[in-house]
Amino acid sequence: MRELRVAIRASRWYDASMNETHDIPPRIREHLLALVSGSGLPEGQETIDAITQNWIEKHKLFVAQIAALDMIELNELQPDDPRAALILTYSGSLVGLETAKSGKRNFEYASIKLRADVPDLVRETGVAVAGTIAKDAVASFSGGSVKSTSEVLILASFRPELPASDQDERLRQAILFLTNGFAKINRSLTRETAQLDHFTTKNIVQFISKRNKLTQAQVRSVVDDYLGMIEAGTLMGERVPLGRLGRLSLTPKKARQARVGRNPATGDEVIIPAKPAVMAPKFSVSRALKERAERLPVEDE
Repeated sequence: MRELRVAIRASRWYDASMNETHDIPPRIREHLLALVSGSGLPEGQETIDAITQNWIEKHKLFVAQIAALDMIELNELQPDDPRAALILTYSGSLVGLETAKSGKRNFEYASIKLRADVPDLVRETGVAVAGTIAKDAVASFSGGSVKSTSEVLILASFRPELPASDQDERLRQAILFLTNGFAKINRSLTRETAQLDHFTTKNIVQFISKRNKLTQAQVRSVVDDYLGMIEAGTLMGERVPLGRLGRLSLTPKKARQARVGRNPATGDEVIIPAKPAVMAPKFSVSRALKERAERLPVEDE
């Protein structure tokens, strides 16, 4: 156990918002120590490094996401501050608080365990902030099943002039993105590379059913109907909207003559057959999705 403490104490983490490298905070070191001991993974330096890197990747993802949504970091949030807020705790849990209406808020809590594909989720209405929420302190709530969290690592909110509806929508997008992002990062600890895909149909259905208190059969039925309507509209020649993602439509592709080409693997000549004119699906990406994608950090190769 002492060896684990020494190894984790020597670890460092990257603060993307400050472009600096720091020692991992003591509370985080203790949390990582508990994760190593209870992860079920082989004890040793390799596991220590993997779990430490896991935490660093989650921290980087959180910081990048709040920046992409024009959120601002706060040191504290008073109970009478109506703004929506997003919390990352020292234990790696996420808390989303929508804008206050008569002192009450829609509340979402996500605990993303290392060896689980779908996060533990709590969504409630009529929750109130019980006292000031401050960094490095426990956050407390009333009116719901979650009464408190572990200490707050990062507290993010919005500029006061942003309309409440926009704050709530951005918060929901952040929670959805981060809960699944954290779960995907966790898969790197326990899965082979070929099994790292998180956004499978199975996981998507499980997540939506848990988040909305529906059975998986109900979710599958709704998703199938939704996709069926999109397919039907597209095949009937309409430009079918896909919400904030964009639109799906058909576009004509010209006939293509037969021609001689080369096999990229062998260099041998091959005949590429002729193709008649056909209709082909076309996806037009929305401006909002393009802008969000452009604000994501580019990973170094």
